[in-house]
Amino acid sequence: MMKVSFMVTTCVLLFYTCRAQNPKSQFVWGINGHPLTQKDYSNNLDDQIAALKDLNVSSYRFDVILTKDGYAKNQPAFIKLLQALRQNNILPFAAVMQTGIGGMPPDSVYQIAFSQGKNFGVAYGDYFTVLEVNNEVDNKIRVRNVPAGVRPDAEYDIEKSKRFMAQISGFIDGVKTVKPSIMISLSVSFTHFYYLELLKENKVNYDIIGCHWYSNMGDMLAQKLPIANVLSYIQGHFNKPIWITEFNRFKGTGAVSFALQSQYITDNIPKLISQKNIGAFFVYELFDEQSLSAKFPLEANYGIMYKDASGNYVKKDSFYGYKRLIYK
Repeated sequence: MMKVSFMVTTCVLLFYTCRAQNPKSQFVWGINGHPLTQKDYSNNLDDQIAALKDLNVSSYRFDVILTKDGYAKNQPAFIKLLQALRQNNILPFAAVMQTGIGGMPPDSVYQIAFSQGKNFGVAYGDYFTVLEVNNEVDNKIRVRNVPAGVRPDAEYDIEKSKRFMAQISGFIDGVKTVKPSIMISLSVSFTHFYYLELLKENKVNYDIIGCHWYSNMGDMLAQKLPIANVLSYIQGHFNKPIWITEFNRFKGTGAVSFALQSQYITDNIPKLISQKNIGAFFVYELFDEQSLSAKFPLEANYGIMYKDASGNYVKKDSFYGYKRLIYK
């Protein structure tokens, strides 16, 4: 931390840095990207940083694949990203993807995951105030084609869930032995709330519920009973801070015009924030991923920016719409 030598300068600097470094104290605005894992985010870190600064977001959420020992697979690129974000006062929010645990019983999974978390905390913990462990595990343990995700019977693979509980819990416990101040977010999509019940039953030591919501899921504030208002339901049943860590029009501009994507974002974010029980908001995502168009066309056009035929990054209507909300 800074020394108190020049009081005015110190106060100004603290005011400037607390926006990114203390997500507990004030609202966190963010965006998702894939700077370490996807082709459309390769060799353009400067463009990403410039866009993040232009948006005025305080955090960047991204996925990082780990080795079986808990270190980043592409460590030089990971460190470069973390340093660039720190230099630009942007909070890194990594969703860590574990490897090397498949096919083992839960007790063994926990021990390996604990070592992974501890190694990660030692190697990179100083960069983070918040982390996510895995991503949308609710979708990984649900039975296919059963969308609601509220009831345990016939909706979840309980045996598979035991391994995931051990995997997540082990990593969290390992990280927190090294960096107990790091907050852990776990994501849940749609109304898959039995997953949150499983976390509670297994005493998983996490801090934030990260909700993922897209337009095809309906109105977040007007679902079927008994859930109705999703935010109020989560708050009342699970008593943890709520962040919205993915949000957009379904299929992005692959399904609708630039204007309609922007309208969905700008109409709904104020309504959700007005509920006064959200601590952060992250739109998905920064850049279109045209390299996915052939294999995964639904994933290709979620960006609020795209690259034109000349290779220049162009802002969609949603970039400007989201930016206006952030500046309020």
